Amino acid sequence: MTATPPLTPELIERLEAAIRHKGWDALRRASELEGNPHGVTLYERGGLWASMVRTLPELPWYNMVSELTQHRLTELDEVLSVYQSERISPRLSVWATHLTPTLGAALFDRGFTPVGMGATLYAAAEAPPPRTFAGVEVRELEPGEDTATFNAVLLAGYGFTDLVQRALAILENEGAGLRRFLACVDGQTAAAAALSVQNGVAYLAGAATLPEFRERGLQAALIHCRLNALTAECELVTVTTAFASGSQRNLERYGFRVAQLKTFWSERKSLL
Repeated sequence: MTATPPLTPELIERLEAAIRHKGWDALRRASELEGNPHGVTLYERGGLWASMVRTLPELPWYNMVSELTQHRLTELDEVLSVYQSERISPRLSVWATHLTPTLGAALFDRGFTPVGMGATLYAAAEAPPPRTFAGVEVRELEPGEDTATFNAVLLAGYGFTDLVQRALAILENEGAGLRRFLACVDGQTAAAAALSVQNGVAYLAGAATLPEFRERGLQAALIHCRLNALTAECELVTVTTAFASGSQRNLERYGFRVAQLKTFWSERKSLL
């Protein structure tokens, strides 16, 4: 069994870059559509990353500022002025390793308060021990294979109904080099998941199960299959999840450990 690399600031940066790439690439492609129909704007200011989707102003995950540190407050103020001009309240993502009393006080002074927490997990990239899942079959879609079923399952599993959100979710799972997986229960398509690789880091993402098939072990089967599908180019594998959730416990059974926690901040007035 391959030892999981020790956690270092450099390793965290590498994991987060792979995670950011998938979503950022999708929004970049959305912004390049003719006429930019979704009103997507991306910013990078001195290591600070920010995205804006004007047609989804109430969805924080598309209007997000990330990799914020106390040394990037000037850049934050520049970006916040753009959000304010569009009347959009962004969500701020702050790594636990970057959260200091100075930064927390500065965010509070700017009208923000913490509203949640997420976790980034990681492990060495290696195939898990053989395992079977009763009644469950997982297959990887071939390159160029019709993705209509994958998209339908993904969107229904997420419960997305907004047309823009559906379009962006599809774009996020159509990036170059993205690998798609479908899981079936007794022959019925029931769950979907994706896998992307960036700079030797595999990112397990895009996982959703149809409501009527939940609690059947489908996500465990998709984790197992994607880990088996990792190639020699992969050194690490990462995933994001809600902290202390059932998903985190499931992933820890496969040797994942916490790389870091993230705190999420919203404007206080948006909570009224």
